[in-house]
Amino acid sequence: MSASQRPVPLTDLRRRAPIARQCIHATLTRLLGEVELRYEFYREWNGCWRVRVDVADRGQLDFTLLDTPGGGLLALPRPLPERWRAVGVIASDGSVWTVNEAGELAPMSG
Repeated sequence: MSASQRPVPLTDLRRRAPIARQCIHATLTRLLGEVELRYEFYREWNGCWRVRVDVADRGQLDFTLLDTPGGGLLALPRPLPERWRAVGVIASDGSVWTVNEAGELAPMSG
C-alpha cells in the first residue's frame, strides 16, 4: 500500500472537532458499551491533533486524529488495544482501519 492510500495526520481541526467526538464516542460505545466521556484536544509537536479522553469510571485513552484517503476522519486509539485490532476502528467515511503486525495502519476488508 502506498503512502497516498494511508491516513495522514490531521493538522486542521476547524469544524472537525464534532466529527472527532462522534467517531470516538461511536468507537468506544461499540467496543465498551454505553460510556460517559470527557474530551481534551491538543496538538503534538509535529502539528498533528490528538485527543485525551476520560472514560468515566474506566480510565483514559489517547486518540490520534487522521484524515483518511476517502476524506473521512479517523480517531485511532494510541496505542491500539490488542483485542481491538481484530475488529478495527471505523472512520467517519465508513472505512475500517487497524494496525498490522508491522505497526502500520492498514485498511480492513469488509
